[in-house]
Amino acid sequence: MYNVDEIMYECPVEALSNILGKKWVAVIIWTMQDQKMRFGELQRAIEGCSKKMLTQQLELLMDNQIIVNEKKVLNNSVESTYYLSESGLTLLPIMGKMIEWSNDNLSCDRYY
Repeated sequence: MYNVDEIMYECPVEALSNILGKKWVAVIIWTMQDQKMRFGELQRAIEGCSKKMLTQQLELLMDNQIIVNEKKVLNNSVESTYYLSESGLTLLPIMGKMIEWSNDNLSCDRYY
């Protein structure tokens, strides 16, 4: 059984899809790639994502050991940086294949 956000799944693909399918999660992971980013940098890089939503999704990703929050004390302040964990980094080729498949097989026509 796989536990994601207090929901139990029997299928690991369904559990991972539940994480990646949440709003902004895939964008957060893809934006970070192999770099460390502070919260403000990440928020500026992901246009349209609110501070509250970014905070919630970062917590979800940290709870699932996909993202690490490294904190350093400098003078009297705490500097917090986020980066992909080892397991988070292994998602990048999977997401790359998902992008490739989508580009080859899904229509991106927009109707307004």
